[in-house]
Amino acid sequence: MDNAAAGKNMGRKVALVTGASSGLGRAVSIKLALAGQFVILAARSEAGLAETARLITAAGGQCLTVPTDVRQEESILALKAEADKIGFVSTVVNNAGVGKFARFTHSSTADWDLQMEVNLRGPYLVSRIFSGEMQIQKYGRIVFINSTAGLQPYTESAAYVASKHGLKGLADSLREELRKYNIKVISVFPGAFSSDFWEKVSVEFDQSGMMSCENVAEFVVSAILEPSNLVIEDIVLRRTLGDF
Repeated sequence: MDNAAAGKNMGRKVALVTGASSGLGRAVSIKLALAGQFVILAARSEAGLAETARLITAAGGQCLTVPTDVRQEESILALKAEADKIGFVSTVVNNAGVGKFARFTHSSTADWDLQMEVNLRGPYLVSRIFSGEMQIQKYGRIVFINSTAGLQPYTESAAYVASKHGLKGLADSLREELRKYNIKVISVFPGAFSSDFWEKVSVEFDQSGMMSCENVAEFVVSAILEPSNLVIEDIVLRRTLGDF
C-alpha cells in the first residue's frame, strides 16, 4: 500500500459517484450520504455539483465535489488524488452517461465517439484506477448504471446500444476477475426514468408515467448496502406497465 493509502481513515465509509451533478447520480449521492457515507461527487458541471453538495449538506451529510471529465485519464487520476485525501473509496458508482439518438445513416462519427468515450471508456478508467485499492483491502462495491439498452436493441440508437452492451461486457468480465477479492460488481439496467437526460435528446413523449430517479436510486443504494456475502449482480428495473 502506498503512503497516501496508509495514512487514510480506513474506517470511514467513502463512496464515489460519477455524473453526480443531476438526475440519478444526484439521487444516489444523497441517499448514500443519508446512509452515513462520505460521498465524493464527480461530474463536469460545477454548478450541478454545487447544488448536489448543498442538498447533501442541508440533509446533514458529508461530501466533496471534484469537477471531473470521465473521458480523460488525467482527470480520473486527479480525482483519485483528491479521494486519497478523504479515505478508502469502497464504493464506486459509474453513473455518468450520454445518449445521442438518430437514424443510423444520419448518425455522426462525433456522436459515436462521444458515447463510447463517456459510456464505456469512462467506466473503464474509473473502475481500473479505483479497483486497485479495493483489491488490497479485499473489499469493494463497483456499480455500473447501464440501461435496458444494454440488454436489447432499440431503433435509432445504434451507438448508445453498442456502448451499453459493451458496458455490460465490461461489468461481467470484471465481476469474474474481482470475486476473489470480495468485490461486488453490480449492473443496473433501468428502463426510462424521469431526468434531465431527456432534455438533451431530440425525442418527445409524456414523461409523467416514467419511473422516478428517487425510486431507481432506492434499488441501487439497497444493493450497495447489502451487508451479506450475497451480491445482486444484475438489476433490471421497469415500470409495472413496461417500456414506453
